[in-house]
Amino acid sequence: MLKQYLKTKYAYSSRLMTRIIREGEMTVNGKPCWSTDEVEKGDVIFIRMPTEHVDLLPVSGPLDILYEDDEILAVNKDPGLVTHPTKSHGGDTLGNIVAAYFLQTDQPAKVRFVSRLDMDTSGVILIAKNKYVQHFLQSHFIVPKMEKYYTAYVHHCPVPYSGTINLPIGLASADSIRREVRSDGKPCMTHYRVLKVYGKKQYAKIKLKLETGRTHQIRVHLSHIGCPIIGDHLYNPIHQDLGIARTALHASELTVTLPKNGRQNITAPLKTDLRALENRLENL
Repeated sequence: MLKQYLKTKYAYSSRLMTRIIREGEMTVNGKPCWSTDEVEKGDVIFIRMPTEHVDLLPVSGPLDILYEDDEILAVNKDPGLVTHPTKSHGGDTLGNIVAAYFLQTDQPAKVRFVSRLDMDTSGVILIAKNKYVQHFLQSHFIVPKMEKYYTAYVHHCPVPYSGTINLPIGLASADSIRREVRSDGKPCMTHYRVLKVYGKKQYAKIKLKLETGRTHQIRVHLSHIGCPIIGDHLYNPIHQDLGIARTALHASELTVTLPKNGRQNITAPLKTDLRALENRLENL
C-alpha cells in the first residue's frame, strides 16, 4: 500500500499525505492516486508539496548562512537574537530575518525551526523548508537523531576531564524560569570533554554533546558540577568581569540526515566575542 510504503520508507505522515493529495500533487506512474492504492517494485511515485508562503513578518537583517539546499537552511545565530517571535519580540527575531531572506530569494516557504537556541546562545540553527523535511528530521524511528555539539567557556575545570552528566532537571519553582537538578525532573544527559585549560585550572574550554534537549540543560548541568558558564547571569554565582556580556555558550556543530542529500555535518565558527574571550583567557 502506498500509504504504508511512504510512512515506513520515507517518514511521511498520514496527515501530510492527505494534504499533498488535496493541495499538492501525488501520482503513481503518472496517474492520480490515493494513499490506499497498492504499489509494486518499479512503480514511479511523484510528489509535489503544497504551495506555501512566508508566515512571519519579514524584517531584513544580517544572516550568517552556513549551509543551504532545497531542503534546509542552516545559519550561525548571533548572540542576543531571539529565535522565534514571542509576545515581547514580535519583529526582531531570527525568524523575521529568515522570512525576509526567503522573500528576497523567491523561496515560498514557511519558517520551520528544527532546532532552537536560547537568546544568549550563538551557533548553528536549522530551518526546514517544507513540512515533509521538518517531519522527516523529527522521525527518529527511521532517521538517525541529530547530533548536537556545543562549546562552552566555564569557571573551574571539570574533574575528570571527560565524562557524562546524567541528572534530571526540572523547574526550580512554579513562578520561575530557572531550572535545577531535582529528583522529580525530566531525564537529562550531557557528555563533556575538556578541550583546553586556562590559568591554574581557573577556566576551561569544553566540548559538549547532548543526548536530550531540555531547556537550559547545559547551563544547569555545568553549574551543578561546580563549573558554571562564564557570563551566565542565571546559573553562575561568580561575578567576574571577563569582557563578555552574555553566556559563553556556542552551538558549534550539528550532524543531520536529510531526505535527499543524506548525512550533513554543519559547523559554526565562534562569534567575535567568544574569540576575544578565548584570547583573554589564553593571556592570563
